Amino acid sequence: MLAAAPLAGCSKAYPPAAVEGWQDRIDSSDVRRWMLAHGLLAPNPHNRQPWMADLRIPGEIKLVCDGERLLPHTDPFGRQILIGCGAFIELAVIAAAEKGHRVRVELFPDGEVSPNELPAGRTVARLMVEHEPSVGPDDLFAQIRRRHTNKGPFDSTRTVPPAVWTLLEKTATEKDLLAGAVTANDAMATLRQITRESFEAEMLTPRTYLESAHLLRIGPDEVEKHRDGIALMGTMPRLMSTLGLYDRFEVPKRGSSNHRQLMNHWAPSETASGYFWIASRENSRAAQLSSGRAYVRAHLHATAHGVDMHPLSQAVQEFTEVRPQFDALRRLLGFDGSSHTVQMLARVGYGIDKASPSPRRELGQLIKT
Repeated sequence: MLAAAPLAGCSKAYPPAAVEGWQDRIDSSDVRRWMLAHGLLAPNPHNRQPWMADLRIPGEIKLVCDGERLLPHTDPFGRQILIGCGAFIELAVIAAAEKGHRVRVELFPDGEVSPNELPAGRTVARLMVEHEPSVGPDDLFAQIRRRHTNKGPFDSTRTVPPAVWTLLEKTATEKDLLAGAVTANDAMATLRQITRESFEAEMLTPRTYLESAHLLRIGPDEVEKHRDGIALMGTMPRLMSTLGLYDRFEVPKRGSSNHRQLMNHWAPSETASGYFWIASRENSRAAQLSSGRAYVRAHLHATAHGVDMHPLSQAVQEFTEVRPQFDALRRLLGFDGSSHTVQMLARVGYGIDKASPSPRRELGQLIKT
């Protein structure tokens, strides 16, 4: 009881230092740093923030994939990591336009990453920044700091307007991708089962569970120290951790209390007004980056219309144990054989509670000069 006393009435809010990157306090004297300060707010898997920016050549940003921030078990080919890098690029380009700069993006200037190779240490893109006053601002810039991933329950009784679904799909088709919405009750029920089973597969597989467990940040001290990973600020996990009743590295077994708690934690992820997906005709590295760029634009559009989005990555992961759900999702969306790759899946709707900004590392930790 004495150990738990300091947690009484504790706040679920993140420490201010962990989310200061979301504040409008950016030195814009160097447009490249301005771009990076917005890019680092991009959604990315497990909040790994797998980005390094080389600024040693004037007028350029070399975006490098940080090899220390990959997810080799849940994302064995680095596909989702590159999607996160694509989202970073898009936000950086939007920010540059706000300052009257055009950005030419060259993908993989040192050669494309092979399909089965993790992109550790590879240059993902070269961003060549040119001052061009005729470049008009992007209307979505205003949404960058308002966009947050809502992981809480959605109000499933509310309907997302058809015009919003059309807008989300348009962001993908403009980048030569495919996209669609799942809103019919029967299809959504099937999709909820697929996503539930894929989450369960990830949690019951020791190597994938432990990969996430090592990224848990429980309580304000851990969150402020790391500013990445999977933050848990709720009273119960903090209390259990303080009392030694929660071992984050205990792999759940089906039917155990740990397993039941995880599935209860998953329950809000089954609430939605519908689901949004993005697919590519082929699974090139360029298509993966384009998927990230399209997804973050879709999320910015959703934010502008008061709609929440939450990626459900488990069903599109490529480790062996989740293959049945991976295939079931493809069949549900009408893809068969080896054609097309589902790059992103997200639930869409209206969060019951307001989403919070996720922790972000300091800008200086990303920059090489």
